[in-house]
Amino acid sequence: MAIRFVLCPIGLALAFAAPAFAAPECLANGKSFKIGETACLTIAGESHLARCDMVLNNTSWTKVQDDCPGENQAPKLHPTSITVPTEPPEN
Repeated sequence: MAIRFVLCPIGLALAFAAPAFAAPECLANGKSFKIGETACLTIAGESHLARCDMVLNNTSWTKVQDDCPGENQAPKLHPTSITVPTEPPEN
């Protein structure tokens, strides 16, 4: 019985310490990014490229570029819609 009282607190301590060993990740756009990975972040309507870093033992985004790669490309053209006449043409 005495062993149970000794092992129970040790087990609880290990159970609560387990999340501290999780790999650090940054979150953006609904996805997780590992340390060193980059993502295009949009803040206040402006986009920039940022890298996931560790700052004071916490994950943080560090700005790398003022714009995102591929953002300055020409806009993609949408296909032209085709209208179908409702009445057949007269000959």
